[in-house]
Amino acid sequence: MSIKEIKDKQMFELNKQCEIRGVDFTSMVKLLNSEKVKKLQKRNHYIQQTIDAEIEKSLNHEDK
Repeated sequence: MSIKEIKDKQMFELNKQCEIRGVDFTSMVKLLNSEKVKKLQKRNHYIQQTIDAEIEKSLNHEDK
């Protein structure tokens, strides 16, 4: 099964569960997408901090 098929199946199941529980599917998708963005931003921030720390460490090492 391809990634697209898995993703489509998961969205179908989410839509079905939203209908059963009376939750707006569109709102749920928006919430999921915003969580993805937050995780990506957090990950990118961590990577940037690591890069900055390495640069700082190498600059401090050169000064000695």
